[in-house]
Amino acid sequence: MASPSLQRPALSRRIGLPRHSVSDLLGTLESRGFVHVAGTHDGLPGRSQLSYALRANAALAMGFDVGGTKISGAVCDMRGTLLAEYTEPSTRRGADALVTQIAAIADRLCSHAGLPRYHVRNTTIGVPAAVDPRTGRLSLAGNMPGIEGVALLEPLTSALGGHVHLDNDVNLALVAEVRSQPDASANMAFVALGTGIGSALMVNGHLLRGAHGGAGEIGYLPLWQLDFSGTPALENQVGEAGIRRLYVAAGGPTEHSVEQIFRAAANGDHAGLQALDQAAQFVARGVVSILALVDAETVVFGGSVGAREEFIDRVRPLVSAAWPRPVVIRRSETGSRAGLLGSVEMARQQLLSDLFGPA
Repeated sequence: MASPSLQRPALSRRIGLPRHSVSDLLGTLESRGFVHVAGTHDGLPGRSQLSYALRANAALAMGFDVGGTKISGAVCDMRGTLLAEYTEPSTRRGADALVTQIAAIADRLCSHAGLPRYHVRNTTIGVPAAVDPRTGRLSLAGNMPGIEGVALLEPLTSALGGHVHLDNDVNLALVAEVRSQPDASANMAFVALGTGIGSALMVNGHLLRGAHGGAGEIGYLPLWQLDFSGTPALENQVGEAGIRRLYVAAGGPTEHSVEQIFRAAANGDHAGLQALDQAAQFVARGVVSILALVDAETVVFGGSVGAREEFIDRVRPLVSAAWPRPVVIRRSETGSRAGLLGSVEMARQQLLSDLFGPA
Protein backbone atom coordinates (compact mmCIF):
# COMPACT_ATOMS: atom_id res chain seq x y z
CA MET A 1 0.00 0.00 0.00
CA ALA A 2 2.48 2.59 -1.24
CA SER A 3 -0.23 5.18 -1.95
CA PRO A 4 -1.51 7.29 0.99
CA SER A 5 -4.84 5.45 0.83
CA LEU A 6 -6.67 3.02 -1.44
CA GLN A 7 -10.22 1.76 -1.86
CA ARG A 8 -11.06 -1.93 -1.97
CA PRO A 9 -11.58 -2.09 -5.78
CA ALA A 10 -8.27 -0.33 -6.46
CA LEU A 11 -6.45 -2.53 -3.98
CA SER A 12 -8.05 -5.62 -5.53
CA ARG A 13 -6.73 -4.62 -8.98
CA ARG A 14 -3.28 -3.80 -7.64
CA ILE A 15 -2.61 -7.05 -5.78
CA GLY A 16 -4.60 -9.35 -8.07
CA LEU A 17 -7.02 -10.76 -5.49
CA PRO A 18 -10.84 -10.84 -5.75
CA ARG A 19 -12.71 -8.16 -3.81
CA HIS A 20 -14.08 -10.52 -1.21
CA SER A 21 -10.55 -11.74 -0.41
CA VAL A 22 -9.38 -8.13 -0.16
CA SER A 23 -12.27 -7.38 2.19
CA ASP A 24 -11.29 -10.30 4.44
CA LEU A 25 -7.64 -9.22 4.38
CA LEU A 26 -8.48 -5.60 5.20
CA GLY A 27 -10.76 -6.71 8.02
CA THR A 28 -7.95 -8.76 9.56
CA LEU A 29 -5.37 -5.99 9.13
CA GLU A 30 -7.76 -3.37 10.52
CA SER A 31 -8.54 -5.49 13.60
CA ARG A 32 -4.80 -5.89 14.21
CA GLY A 33 -4.17 -2.18 13.86
CA PHE A 34 -2.09 -2.24 10.67
CA VAL A 35 -4.56 -0.30 8.48
CA HIS A 36 -7.31 2.18 9.21
CA VAL A 37 -10.20 3.82 7.38
CA ALA A 38 -8.84 7.10 6.03
CA GLY A 39 -12.11 8.43 4.52
CA THR A 40 -14.72 7.82 1.86
CA HIS A 41 -14.83 8.51 -1.86
CA ASP A 42 -17.15 11.39 -2.83
CA GLY A 43 -19.06 10.93 0.41
CA LEU A 44 -21.04 8.01 -1.03
CA PRO A 45 -22.22 5.17 1.23
CA GLY A 46 -21.03 1.58 0.96
CA ARG A 47 -17.99 -0.46 1.95
CA SER A 48 -16.42 -0.09 -1.53
CA GLN A 49 -16.28 3.66 -1.03
CA LEU A 50 -14.14 3.40 2.09
CA SER A 51 -10.52 4.38 1.63
CA TYR A 52 -7.89 2.50 3.64
CA ALA A 53 -4.41 3.62 4.63
CA LEU A 54 -1.46 1.88 6.20
CA ARG A 55 -0.86 2.67 9.87
CA ALA A 56 2.85 2.91 9.20
CA ASN A 57 4.15 2.85 12.78
CA ALA A 58 2.04 -0.09 13.92
CA ALA A 59 5.03 -2.30 13.18
CA LEU A 60 8.66 -1.26 13.05
CA ALA A 61 11.87 -2.54 11.50
CA MET A 62 15.30 -2.06 13.04
CA GLY A 63 18.77 -2.33 11.59
CA PHE A 64 22.33 -2.31 12.94
CA ASP A 65 25.70 -1.87 11.31
CA VAL A 66 28.33 -3.41 13.59
CA GLY A 67 31.91 -2.38 12.95
CA GLY A 68 35.27 -2.72 14.62
CA THR A 69 35.14 0.84 15.97
CA LYS A 70 31.45 1.79 16.09
CA ILE A 71 27.90 0.47 16.03
CA SER A 72 25.12 2.35 14.27
CA GLY A 73 21.44 1.53 14.69
CA ALA A 74 18.22 2.87 13.19
CA VAL A 75 14.51 2.15 13.37
CA CYS A 76 11.95 2.81 10.65
CA ASP A 77 8.23 2.42 10.05
CA MET A 78 6.61 0.25 7.40
CA ARG A 79 6.98 2.95 4.75
CA GLY A 80 10.71 3.17 5.35
CA THR A 81 10.69 6.50 7.17
CA LEU A 82 13.59 6.62 9.64
CA LEU A 83 12.26 7.44 13.11
CA ALA A 84 15.53 7.38 15.08
CA GLU A 85 19.22 6.77 14.48
CA TYR A 86 22.11 6.40 16.91
CA THR A 87 25.85 5.61 16.84
CA GLU A 88 28.34 4.81 19.60
CA PRO A 89 31.77 3.11 19.92
CA SER A 90 31.54 -0.67 19.66
CA THR A 91 32.55 -2.88 22.54
CA ARG A 92 35.76 -4.87 22.26
CA ARG A 93 34.87 -7.29 25.08
CA GLY A 94 33.45 -10.21 23.13
CA ALA A 95 30.12 -11.66 22.03
CA ASP A 96 28.13 -11.35 25.28
CA ALA A 97 29.04 -7.69 25.64
CA LEU A 98 28.13 -7.09 22.00
CA VAL A 99 24.65 -8.61 22.45
CA THR A 100 24.10 -6.48 25.57
CA GLN A 101 25.20 -3.34 23.74
CA ILE A 102 22.92 -3.96 20.74
CA ALA A 103 19.92 -4.55 23.04
CA ALA A 104 20.65 -1.30 24.91
CA ILE A 105 20.84 0.62 21.63
CA ALA A 106 17.51 -0.93 20.57
CA ASP A 107 15.93 0.44 23.75
CA ARG A 108 17.43 3.86 23.10
CA LEU A 109 16.18 3.94 19.50
CA CYS A 110 12.61 3.08 20.49
CA SER A 111 12.72 5.66 23.26
CA HIS A 112 13.86 8.32 20.78
CA ALA A 113 11.11 7.26 18.36
CA GLY A 114 8.50 7.42 21.13
CA LEU A 115 7.26 3.89 20.42
CA PRO A 116 7.38 0.67 22.49
CA ARG A 117 9.95 -2.04 21.77
CA TYR A 118 7.26 -4.63 21.09
CA HIS A 119 6.37 -2.75 17.87
CA VAL A 120 9.72 -3.89 16.45
CA ARG A 121 8.96 -7.09 14.59
CA ASN A 122 12.05 -7.51 12.39
CA THR A 123 15.70 -6.68 13.00
CA THR A 124 18.66 -7.12 10.66
CA ILE A 125 22.22 -6.87 11.97
CA GLY A 126 25.19 -6.43 9.68
CA VAL A 127 28.55 -7.71 10.91
CA PRO A 128 32.06 -7.58 9.41
CA ALA A 129 32.16 -11.35 9.05
CA ALA A 130 30.83 -14.25 7.04
CA VAL A 131 27.59 -15.59 8.55
CA ASP A 132 26.94 -19.29 8.04
CA PRO A 133 23.32 -19.46 6.78
CA ARG A 134 22.76 -22.84 8.47
CA THR A 135 24.27 -22.29 11.91
CA GLY A 136 24.59 -18.52 12.21
CA ARG A 137 28.23 -18.92 13.21
CA LEU A 138 30.61 -16.13 12.28
CA SER A 139 33.90 -16.60 10.48
CA LEU A 140 36.52 -14.29 8.97
CA ALA A 141 35.73 -11.86 11.79
CA GLY A 142 39.22 -10.52 12.45
CA ASN A 143 38.03 -6.94 13.02
CA MET A 144 35.77 -7.90 15.94
CA PRO A 145 37.53 -9.58 18.91
CA GLY A 146 35.72 -12.46 20.55
CA ILE A 147 33.11 -13.29 17.90
CA GLU A 148 35.02 -15.65 15.58
CA GLY A 149 33.17 -18.99 15.52
CA VAL A 150 30.37 -17.72 17.76
CA ALA A 151 26.71 -18.40 16.89
CA LEU A 152 25.23 -14.99 17.63
CA LEU A 153 21.75 -15.42 16.20
CA GLU A 154 20.15 -17.20 19.18
CA PRO A 155 21.38 -14.80 21.90
CA LEU A 156 20.48 -11.78 19.74
CA THR A 157 16.98 -13.14 19.15
CA SER A 158 16.54 -13.70 22.89
CA ALA A 159 17.73 -10.18 23.65
CA LEU A 160 15.78 -8.36 20.94
CA GLY A 161 12.65 -10.44 20.34
CA GLY A 162 10.82 -10.75 17.04
CA HIS A 163 12.53 -11.98 13.89
CA VAL A 164 16.29 -11.36 13.84
CA HIS A 165 18.53 -11.78 10.80
CA LEU A 166 22.33 -11.65 10.67
CA ASP A 167 24.16 -10.79 7.48
CA ASN A 168 27.50 -9.63 6.17
CA ASP A 169 27.84 -5.84 6.30
CA VAL A 170 28.92 -5.51 2.66
CA ASN A 171 25.88 -7.53 1.54
CA LEU A 172 23.73 -4.97 3.31
CA ALA A 173 25.63 -2.09 1.73
CA LEU A 174 24.70 -3.56 -1.64
CA VAL A 175 21.04 -3.77 -0.57
CA ALA A 176 21.14 -0.05 0.26
CA GLU A 177 22.76 0.74 -3.06
CA VAL A 178 20.07 -1.11 -4.98
CA ARG A 179 17.33 0.72 -3.10
CA SER A 180 18.96 4.09 -3.78
CA GLN A 181 18.91 3.47 -7.55
CA PRO A 182 15.43 2.83 -9.02
CA ASP A 183 17.03 1.53 -12.24
CA ALA A 184 19.78 -0.45 -10.50
CA SER A 185 21.15 -3.44 -12.36
CA ALA A 186 20.12 -6.92 -11.24
CA ASN A 187 23.78 -7.95 -11.63
CA MET A 188 26.00 -5.87 -9.39
CA ALA A 189 29.05 -6.07 -7.17
CA PHE A 190 29.84 -3.83 -4.22
CA VAL A 191 33.52 -3.51 -3.31
CA ALA A 192 34.20 -2.09 0.16
CA LEU A 193 37.79 -0.92 0.49
CA GLY A 194 39.13 0.57 3.71
CA THR A 195 40.86 -1.19 6.60
CA GLY A 196 40.45 -4.34 4.50
CA ILE A 197 38.63 -5.26 1.31
CA GLY A 198 35.41 -7.20 0.87
CA SER A 199 32.68 -7.48 -1.72
CA ALA A 200 29.05 -8.40 -2.11
CA LEU A 201 27.61 -10.02 -5.22
CA MET A 202 24.13 -9.83 -6.72
CA VAL A 203 23.24 -12.10 -9.64
CA ASN A 204 19.85 -11.85 -11.34
CA GLY A 205 18.53 -9.83 -8.42
CA HIS A 206 19.63 -12.26 -5.70
CA LEU A 207 22.43 -11.86 -3.18
CA LEU A 208 25.04 -14.60 -3.28
CA ARG A 209 26.03 -15.84 0.17
CA GLY A 210 27.65 -19.21 -0.42
CA ALA A 211 27.78 -22.38 1.66
CA HIS A 212 29.31 -20.65 4.70
CA GLY A 213 28.20 -17.07 4.04
CA GLY A 214 31.58 -16.16 2.60
CA ALA A 215 30.74 -15.46 -1.05
CA GLY A 216 32.47 -12.27 -2.16
CA GLU A 217 35.43 -12.41 0.24
CA ILE A 218 37.64 -10.90 -2.44
CA GLY A 219 40.46 -10.20 0.02
CA TYR A 220 41.38 -13.90 -0.04
CA LEU A 221 41.91 -14.09 -3.79
CA PRO A 222 45.37 -15.66 -4.35
CA LEU A 223 46.27 -13.38 -7.24
CA TRP A 224 50.04 -13.98 -7.05
CA GLN A 225 50.65 -17.26 -5.33
CA LEU A 226 48.90 -19.70 -3.03
CA ASP A 227 49.81 -18.55 0.46
CA PHE A 228 49.19 -20.21 3.80
CA SER A 229 45.59 -21.13 4.63
CA GLY A 230 43.57 -18.13 5.77
CA THR A 231 46.01 -15.55 4.40
CA PRO A 232 44.09 -12.61 2.84
CA ALA A 233 46.53 -12.05 -0.03
CA LEU A 234 44.75 -9.17 -1.79
CA GLU A 235 43.69 -7.47 1.44
CA ASN A 236 47.30 -7.42 2.63
CA GLN A 237 48.18 -5.37 -0.44
CA VAL A 238 45.28 -2.93 -0.73
CA GLY A 239 43.90 -2.47 2.79
CA GLU A 240 45.04 0.59 4.70
CA ALA A 241 48.08 -1.22 6.14
CA GLY A 242 49.00 -2.49 2.68
CA ILE A 243 48.83 0.98 1.13
CA ARG A 244 51.09 2.31 3.88
CA ARG A 245 53.60 -0.48 3.15
CA LEU A 246 53.51 0.32 -0.57
CA TYR A 247 54.16 3.97 0.26
CA VAL A 248 57.19 3.22 2.42
CA ALA A 249 58.52 0.76 -0.19
CA ALA A 250 58.27 3.54 -2.79
CA GLY A 251 60.44 5.79 -0.65
CA GLY A 252 57.84 7.57 1.45
CA PRO A 253 58.34 8.22 5.17
CA THR A 254 56.94 5.86 7.77
CA GLU A 255 54.02 6.68 10.10
CA HIS A 256 51.92 8.25 7.36
CA SER A 257 48.17 7.66 7.40
CA VAL A 258 46.34 6.70 4.22
CA GLU A 259 44.68 10.13 4.29
CA GLN A 260 48.14 11.74 4.27
CA ILE A 261 49.26 9.47 1.43
CA PHE A 262 46.29 10.58 -0.70
CA ARG A 263 47.14 14.21 0.04
CA ALA A 264 50.77 13.63 -0.87
CA ALA A 265 49.75 12.04 -4.17
CA ALA A 266 47.44 14.96 -4.93
CA ASN A 267 50.45 17.25 -4.48
CA GLY A 268 52.50 15.22 -6.94
CA ASP A 269 54.56 13.23 -4.42
CA HIS A 270 56.27 10.38 -6.31
CA ALA A 271 55.97 7.82 -3.51
CA GLY A 272 52.27 8.64 -2.97
CA LEU A 273 51.50 8.36 -6.68
CA GLN A 274 53.35 5.07 -6.99
CA ALA A 275 51.68 3.53 -3.92
CA LEU A 276 48.17 4.40 -5.09
CA ASP A 277 48.88 3.29 -8.65
CA GLN A 278 50.11 -0.08 -7.39
CA ALA A 279 47.11 -0.50 -5.08
CA ALA A 280 44.79 0.34 -7.98
CA GLN A 281 46.42 -2.34 -10.12
CA PHE A 282 45.87 -4.95 -7.40
CA VAL A 283 42.25 -3.89 -6.93
CA ALA A 284 41.64 -3.95 -10.70
CA ARG A 285 42.80 -7.58 -10.77
CA GLY A 286 40.29 -8.38 -8.07
CA VAL A 287 37.49 -6.60 -9.94
CA VAL A 288 38.27 -8.45 -13.18
CA SER A 289 38.20 -11.70 -11.21
CA ILE A 290 34.70 -10.82 -9.99
CA LEU A 291 33.57 -9.96 -13.51
CA ALA A 292 34.90 -13.24 -14.85
CA LEU A 293 32.91 -15.18 -12.26
CA VAL A 294 29.56 -13.36 -12.05
CA ASP A 295 29.46 -11.09 -15.16
CA ALA A 296 28.32 -8.01 -13.24
CA GLU A 297 27.10 -4.95 -15.16
CA THR A 298 27.94 -2.49 -12.36
CA VAL A 299 30.67 -2.39 -9.75
CA VAL A 300 30.13 0.03 -6.88
CA PHE A 301 33.00 1.16 -4.67
CA GLY A 302 32.57 2.17 -1.03
CA GLY A 303 34.62 2.44 2.13
CA SER A 304 37.14 5.02 3.29
CA VAL A 305 39.49 4.26 0.38
CA GLY A 306 37.13 2.83 -2.23
CA ALA A 307 34.77 5.82 -2.15
CA ARG A 308 37.53 8.22 -3.21
CA GLU A 309 36.96 9.35 -6.79
CA GLU A 310 40.71 9.74 -7.33
CA PHE A 311 41.16 6.05 -6.51
CA ILE A 312 38.23 4.91 -8.66
CA ASP A 313 39.67 6.97 -11.53
CA ARG A 314 42.83 4.84 -11.25
CA VAL A 315 40.95 1.53 -11.24
CA ARG A 316 38.44 2.25 -13.99
CA PRO A 317 40.81 2.39 -17.02
CA LEU A 318 42.71 -0.68 -15.82
CA VAL A 319 39.51 -2.73 -15.71
CA SER A 320 38.32 -1.38 -19.05
CA ALA A 321 41.62 -2.36 -20.67
CA ALA A 322 41.46 -5.90 -19.28
CA TRP A 323 37.74 -6.71 -19.60
CA PRO A 324 36.08 -7.24 -23.02
CA ARG A 325 32.58 -5.97 -22.15
CA PRO A 326 31.40 -2.56 -20.90
CA VAL A 327 31.05 -2.28 -17.12
CA VAL A 328 29.97 0.69 -15.02
CA ILE A 329 32.35 1.43 -12.15
CA ARG A 330 31.17 4.13 -9.80
CA ARG A 331 31.15 5.43 -6.27
CA SER A 332 28.51 4.39 -3.74
CA GLU A 333 25.50 6.69 -3.51
CA THR A 334 24.86 5.77 0.13
CA GLY A 335 28.33 6.53 1.50
CA SER A 336 29.33 5.66 5.04
CA ARG A 337 25.72 4.85 6.01
CA ALA A 338 25.40 2.10 3.38
CA GLY A 339 25.54 -0.82 5.83
CA LEU A 340 23.06 0.80 8.22
CA LEU A 341 20.57 1.77 5.52
CA GLY A 342 20.81 -1.69 3.99
CA SER A 343 20.17 -3.41 7.31
CA VAL A 344 17.08 -1.31 7.97
CA GLU A 345 15.78 -1.87 4.44
CA MET A 346 16.28 -5.64 4.61
CA ALA A 347 14.44 -5.75 7.97
CA ARG A 348 11.60 -3.64 6.53
CA GLN A 349 11.23 -5.82 3.44
CA GLN A 350 11.03 -8.93 5.60
CA LEU A 351 8.52 -7.21 7.87
CA LEU A 352 6.26 -6.38 4.91
CA SER A 353 6.62 -9.92 3.56
CA ASP A 354 5.67 -11.40 6.94
CA LEU A 355 2.62 -9.16 7.28
CA PHE A 356 1.31 -8.90 3.74
CA GLY A 357 2.96 -11.74 1.82
CA PRO A 358 5.84 -11.69 -0.68
CA ALA A 359 5.97 -8.71 -3.02
